[in-house]
Amino acid sequence: MRRLLSALALCAGCLGRPDPRTIPGAIAYAGEALGSNDEARLFKVIDARSRHAMASIVSDRQAARALVEGAYPADVKPAALEALGDAATVPTPEALFALRCDEACLEGFRAQLGAPASQRQVDGEVVVSTTRGTELRLYRKRAGDWYGFVYRTEELVRERDDANRDLDVIRENARIYARRQALTAPR
Repeated sequence: MRRLLSALALCAGCLGRPDPRTIPGAIAYAGEALGSNDEARLFKVIDARSRHAMASIVSDRQAARALVEGAYPADVKPAALEALGDAATVPTPEALFALRCDEACLEGFRAQLGAPASQRQVDGEVVVSTTRGTELRLYRKRAGDWYGFVYRTEELVRERDDANRDLDVIRENARIYARRQALTAPR
C-alpha cells in the first residue's frame, strides 16, 4: 500500500504539486499526506463541511471551557469540563482531526485510495470508482474549490449543533453562577 501511495506522490511530483481542485489532484494530495503520516495536511483535503464543523466545534468547546473554568463553582467544574469532551482540549480543528483520526482511520483512507477509473454524481457528492475496486466520496461546494474526502460529515454537523447549543446553556449558567456569587459575597 505504501508503494501505491509513493507512486501516486511521485507521479504528482512529475507534474508539479497535486492540484486538489481536480479529483486526481485531491487523491494525489491525500496520498502524499498519508505517505508521510501528515494528518494536518490530510485535514486540508477533508470535505469542507466536515472541516468547518470541526472548526466550529473547537471554537465553541474552547469558549465553553473558558466560561466553565472562570465562572463555575469548584464542585461542578470537573464534571462540566469532562462533559465538553476532547474538542475542548485541542487548540485547532487540525489537532481535533489528528486526535480522532487514529492509525486505523488513516489505514481506512489508505485502503480506499487508487487511481480514478470512473465517477458519478450522487446527492451533490462525487463517487469515484478506483482502479483498485474501491470507491471514494468527494465533495466540493463550487467549481474552483478543492475537492474534499467525505469524512463523518453528518456526525460532525450534529456535534457542531450540539456544541453551539451547549455553549448557549453554559453562557447562561455562567451568568447565573456569577449573580449567585455576587449575592452571597460578603459586604
